[in-house]
Amino acid sequence: MFLFYLSVINDDNDRRTLEYYYRTYQRQMFYAAYSVVKNESDAEDAVQNAFIGISKHVDVLLSADEDKGRGYCIKAARNAALNIVRTNDYNQSVASIDEMYFLADEKAFEEMLDSAEYEDVLDVIRNMDDVYRDVLYMRYVMDMPVKKIAAVLDRKVSAVKQQLVRGKKMLISALSGEVMTANGK
Repeated sequence: MFLFYLSVINDDNDRRTLEYYYRTYQRQMFYAAYSVVKNESDAEDAVQNAFIGISKHVDVLLSADEDKGRGYCIKAARNAALNIVRTNDYNQSVASIDEMYFLADEKAFEEMLDSAEYEDVLDVIRNMDDVYRDVLYMRYVMDMPVKKIAAVLDRKVSAVKQQLVRGKKMLISALSGEVMTANGK
């Protein structure tokens, strides 16, 4: 991969400088990145990402003495590793918050279903709009996972989850004698 970056640099002096810093400080950069990400794959990615950034600013290395150039490379690797951690943490936190909400909602709904008569629940589901009837029926009568429902109905998983949430609110209201609108209010 590094050879690819070298091939896109036109200036021979820039190419030699970048190659020198890569060969000389690659291990130190790897260890700096590894100390942040704690796994080899992400550390290697961080070093590669750092060199992508460094290749765009080779002039910094050309004008720096050896110690400053070394520090620049190691700092670039560490920052690239921090970016990987931030991205991973963000993606995991968004997914886990959505999943926690959905799972908590599922548990409460399951408890409510257990206390209601099965035929009453089916009657309410049968009388709902198609959008909500289909997802509720597939989920709770056919016991299909959300991803499979989305595939069968050719909808996004997030749309199916939202339709389940709204449909469950309407179902709860109908079973408790309240009348709800299609948007769940």
